[in-house]
Amino acid sequence: MQVCAFLVICVLSGCALERQYTPEQIFKRAVAGMAGKEMVTFTGRTGIRADSGLPTNQQFEYHGRLRNHDELIMHWGSEEAFRKQGGYVALKQGKSEHGVTRERFLRQNGKWIALTSGYTPMVGNGMLNRFNPIQELEELNTLNKSIRMETGAARGTWVVRIEPEPASAKRWLKERLMKEMNTLNPQIGILKMQHTGTNRELQKKLSQIWAQSCEDMNNQLEHSVVRTVYHLTIDRQTGLPLKLSSECRISRQGANEELHQEALITRVAFEDYK
Repeated sequence: MQVCAFLVICVLSGCALERQYTPEQIFKRAVAGMAGKEMVTFTGRTGIRADSGLPTNQQFEYHGRLRNHDELIMHWGSEEAFRKQGGYVALKQGKSEHGVTRERFLRQNGKWIALTSGYTPMVGNGMLNRFNPIQELEELNTLNKSIRMETGAARGTWVVRIEPEPASAKRWLKERLMKEMNTLNPQIGILKMQHTGTNRELQKKLSQIWAQSCEDMNNQLEHSVVRTVYHLTIDRQTGLPLKLSSECRISRQGANEELHQEALITRVAFEDYK
């Protein structure tokens, strides 16, 4: 009887909390709760799905560990690279082999700054920055968006559906892609090269390629429709995020009026909150 009474109280408490707060408030509380933690680990996967609907071979894993509230270590690589590595346990012990990229971030004044060996710290530096789910949730919290509760959530959880407005989604995607393009800027990547005649010519050519790539990317985005949908699973008891999934779909018409679509799919699981 006591066990049954306890379960009933828990269920009623969860229902009461859901009635007390709107989906947007529950989402904001989850983001704020994560921001207040000293430690958390996460494991994620990402892949691109093209027009055919089948996943491509462009699939990667990434793992991260937040410590001391503002310091994040992330690793990125293929599933095969992590398998050879011996799993995330080896990474947490500081073992990192060929095929797995490691990057360290510090949160300063609300911005995540990448500290990549050999380069000047830069806000948003590095490919891994875009796949930092802590930063992703913080930025998502500032966008114009619609939020609603999904039905059918597992016991003890909520699932919140977040969809940024198309204009906000496109602008956000462009900002993040440009940050990544800036890290590829040959004027940054060749800082250590001596400025001999040959290297100056190489740097000029690479700069032209980089500029053209930026222009092409901007043109494609300008004529594209971007739709992004997130699903955040939240623990009812703690109010903390458990899982984050997203699909960023880009649609555009080619020169022959044929519609091209591709989607970036991500899945992240959080654990070990402290």
